[in-house]
Amino acid sequence: LFDGQGQLIANAPHIPVHLGSMGEAVKNIIALRQDSCIPGDVFVTNAPYNGGTHIPDVTVITPVFDRAAHEKHCLDANDGTKAKPLFWVGSRGHHQEIGGITPGSIPPFSKTIDEEGILIDNFQLVDGAHGKFQEKEIVDLLLSG
Repeated sequence: LFDGQGQLIANAPHIPVHLGSMGEAVKNIIALRQDSCIPGDVFVTNAPYNGGTHIPDVTVITPVFDRAAHEKHCLDANDGTKAKPLFWVGSRGHHQEIGGITPGSIPPFSKTIDEEGILIDNFQLVDGAHGKFQEKEIVDLLLSG
């Protein structure tokens, strides 16, 4: 759980390498999406240069708004401006296979990040405006490598 600026508030006991960099992944999504995200949006990333650890570690990041933002279509209840998320929830999991030039990802002889697997950077997994899981788009992305 992260605050509105991406600072860690609480976490489950887990693998430290996953937790240590997750705040940077959240901060990257905040920098890119805070002004446009709305309740229901969900983003996914595994970009090592934007807070990821390595390609197989996929992070799902969700903004959390207060009830007023939901009821007023994401407008601040006090002044009518666009509401910003109060919190962000991040979940990271290691995936055995994420594409690349060898099964299992992360080949020891890879020379570019594309050879290691599918790079997912700031991808909108759920479109909150339409309540739509972007299934076709994520499948197309995953099949691209």
